[in-house]
Amino acid sequence: MGAGRKICRCRNVSYLDIRHAMKAGARDIEDIMENTGAATCCGGCTSEVLSILESVCSCNSVSMQEVVEAVKSGADTVEKVGDITNAGTTCGRCSSLIQNIIDLKR
Repeated sequence: MGAGRKICRCRNVSYLDIRHAMKAGARDIEDIMENTGAATCCGGCTSEVLSILESVCSCNSVSMQEVVEAVKSGADTVEKVGDITNAGTTCGRCSSLIQNIIDLKR
């Protein structure tokens, strides 16, 4: 997915803006709305924002839930999460998000 691709046209929020908010700890639609303004106007982007929130690693189709469960099960490094889920083992762009999940344990 193109990093600069607009997800919320009303508030001019890109895919990258949403990912940055996730890396800063946003984990649900309310967090994204508060941090980026996405999905606060017409609501037309809400389903796409939710889809982005559900995914950590698009290369290996690893969900947020899978990574959170791995962390809750004891994975305390990006490498250990990768061993369990395969997240972050291809291009590595999601490594900082995985690290944030480890740090926040959510």
